[in-house]
Amino acid sequence: RSRHVQVRKCAAQLLLSLMEKTGVTKLAGTPRAERLAHAAGTLAQDCHEDTRHYGQEMVKMMLNHQKFSRLLEQSFSTRDL
Repeated sequence: RSRHVQVRKCAAQLLLSLMEKTGVTKLAGTPRAERLAHAAGTLAQDCHEDTRHYGQEMVKMMLNHQKFSRLLEQSFSTRDL
């Protein structure tokens, strides 16, 4: 929610790194999976190119998992995905 581009970019980069290291399957079992899916979708729609790239990479990883795919579809329209 920060207004600073560098803060959003750094947060997106760290979240993507977390997802790559931990794995989507393991993160899907956490109680904050819905919040993570919403954050990734929001970052994928960011106005800054680098932040949007990291967010889109997270969304691509999530769409391959059944639970995250369902959470993303509930949170965002199919046009946005």
